[in-house]
Amino acid sequence: MSTRKARNRQSQASAAAQPSDYDSDILNSFSINGATSFSGQRTNPELNLSVLQRHLPSTTSIVSIAPYAVVYTFSVSSQNWEKSGIEGTLFVCQQSSLGNAERYAVVVLNRKGLNDFICPLSGDVDFEAGYIILKSTEADGEESICGLWIFEEEEGTSTAGLREMNAKIIQRCASRAAAFIGA
Repeated sequence: MSTRKARNRQSQASAAAQPSDYDSDILNSFSINGATSFSGQRTNPELNLSVLQRHLPSTTSIVSIAPYAVVYTFSVSSQNWEKSGIEGTLFVCQQSSLGNAERYAVVVLNRKGLNDFICPLSGDVDFEAGYIILKSTEADGEESICGLWIFEEEEGTSTAGLREMNAKIIQRCASRAAAFIGA
């Protein structure tokens, strides 16, 4: 008679691997005798891109990443900046083109809730007092102003200069997208 532990190990060993519910994992898996195994050979950029494509399917590549950013919104009525409750990793993404038009977006995957920040870039970007200011027009015609604050440490660290570097990248991508909008 086998012990309960031995029976448990046998049943666990014979159980087939559970399939993943993520489409991106299926692409990196292989099957042997009906059991699915995962290769585990994806790099961080590949993983980041697959996650972003779940949130914004038109994403084709990641232009830049900032490990931590906070999104602020400007209240026209109170003339103040207010925290939006969105903070997390910031991605500057290139999206699939529409005709000849290049498209870019800024995405902040929220660590504090389920609502992420996704802002298509269209040209109106400023960098003032350490904040990246994005202006856009909502579907209802209302102008929206958002500020992005990106965490950075002092010189000599991996995040030194990250705020200004990302501001320049976002401005360049917005200019490229706007060039096609105005054309």
